[in-house]
Amino acid sequence: HVYSRDPNYLNLFVIVMENSNLHSPEYLEIALPQFCKAMSKLPLAAQAKLTRLWAHYSAEQIRRMVETFQQLITYKVISNEFNSRNLVNDDDAVVASTKCLKIVYYANVLGGDLDMEHNEEEDEEPIPESSELTLQELLGEERRNKKGPRVDPLETELGIRTNDCRRPLIPFEEFVNEPLNEVLEMDKDYTFFKVETENKFSFMTCPFILNAVTKNLGLYYDT
Repeated sequence: HVYSRDPNYLNLFVIVMENSNLHSPEYLEIALPQFCKAMSKLPLAAQAKLTRLWAHYSAEQIRRMVETFQQLITYKVISNEFNSRNLVNDDDAVVASTKCLKIVYYANVLGGDLDMEHNEEEDEEPIPESSELTLQELLGEERRNKKGPRVDPLETELGIRTNDCRRPLIPFEEFVNEPLNEVLEMDKDYTFFKVETENKFSFMTCPFILNAVTKNLGLYYDT
């Protein structure tokens, strides 16, 4: 990957995200989707580095980044006819933008008010308590026989847990994309989530983007 050969490669993403014109129409069509694809393919260590950097940003800066990615997702959803035959999961721009949104989501958690005290006392694999945004509610008890609840690799890399966050920089609701939820075929998405195949993306791996109704549907399929 370019990042391993050139550490300055990461600066490119920081600089481009400073561009306040990113959600203008001329970027939405080609430039922003390509940019999102490049960012979503960054190695885990590079994503964590971006997260830590953006965690120092103001709530307003975080909000602007969220709006940029949300606008691309919404634009793609509205301008396509997604259904059970043409799945939103197969749209590269939507998937890449959702993965970028995840980096900002963790920056929002990391930059917020975190309760880290208990982390030292607890041994590895603590089971998160119920939280709106953990995968616990999506997975039910199913993963007990498979190495506990699924934890996002970026969360592990950062050494944080979402539900240690007392107060994020901006409300978690701002990460939910309603138009996406409307076109998401949850039965298919759930299957991709369970199978964990490389070539099929599941939005359940980014539960912050899902609303309560969609999450409950995920739970329904889990039982």
